[in-house]
Amino acid sequence: MPALLYHCPFNCSLAVRFAAAEGDVPLDIDLVDFTTKALASGGSLLDVNPLGQVSTLRLESGELLTETSACLLWVQSKTQTDMQISADNPAYFQLVRWLSFTATELHKQILRVVFYPEATDPVKDNFRALAPDRFALLNEHLSTRDFLVGHRFTAADAYLVWFLVLSARAQVPITGYPQLEAYFAKQVTRPKIAALIAEDQATRAKA
Repeated sequence: MPALLYHCPFNCSLAVRFAAAEGDVPLDIDLVDFTTKALASGGSLLDVNPLGQVSTLRLESGELLTETSACLLWVQSKTQTDMQISADNPAYFQLVRWLSFTATELHKQILRVVFYPEATDPVKDNFRALAPDRFALLNEHLSTRDFLVGHRFTAADAYLVWFLVLSARAQVPITGYPQLEAYFAKQVTRPKIAALIAEDQATRAKA
């Protein structure tokens, strides 16, 4: 039986789905209602993860894994494609670097605050103002490569692409960063990623 991912459309668990799809790692999906935390299978996400957050992954062993970076590293470790990067490969630490960068500098530093309903508009704008330096760093990094690590889509790309999908909604545009724009335009046309985005759009439209 595949691992079970608790997923809320367009939340960070979508990054885990991106990585799993690109790495041919099967996942079962239990949809979560963002507002109530109700599970499509019945019960509440709060009974699984007391923080009520995705990404939450129930492994085949029954063990629970939380935190998007950890879930992405697990998916990366399970792929049998050339997406695999072993822990003794120097590139592995670059993978961890970019997962950590997206988690701390983009996801929690910017998106978490911008989408926090209690945050005032001036506070949100202060955190949006952090984006240019981070985008400039990414733009420079991607000026000599097609992916964040090595020559193949990895879990780090899955996390960054998810952030970029949400960035426009967060009013954090990537215009003016041509390498980053080109990277994003290319990644969202990957058939498996495009299909998952469309699936989340359809699920949200039904809600």
